[in-house]
Amino acid sequence: MNKVIMISCLLTFSAISPVQAENNDKRYEMMLEDIIYSFLSPLESKAIKDYFGESYQSDFCRFVEVKTNPDQAYRYEITYQFTTYERAIMPPYHLFTLKVGNKSPTDWFIKDVKVKKLPENEDYTKKCRKPWIIW
Repeated sequence: MNKVIMISCLLTFSAISPVQAENNDKRYEMMLEDIIYSFLSPLESKAIKDYFGESYQSDFCRFVEVKTNPDQAYRYEITYQFTTYERAIMPPYHLFTLKVGNKSPTDWFIKDVKVKKLPENEDYTKKCRKPWIIW
């Protein structure tokens, strides 16, 4: 009887482990994305202010592409998207695609900005994810 219980417990734990590991990896990846996004937020604020002439609220959507230069350490080109909105998540919504690069690990600059106005009836939250919150 003890062998049956031990085998069933072993099978249960081995079946759960890969799922839990995958969730932990996903959480870690989302946390790293949030860190990079917060690090680049001054560039986002600059792009918004240059486009609208004033500050708007925004939400992170996703990273589109990350490139590295193999000849130079810590040189990246990052393309990511975020949405802007007025007052308490109200329309009009705009989807920004921002391409940034760096000359040194701390010297980041905007390479390209593309802005697309989203229809007011479109739910932009389906395209964007919320920040990862760790309790």
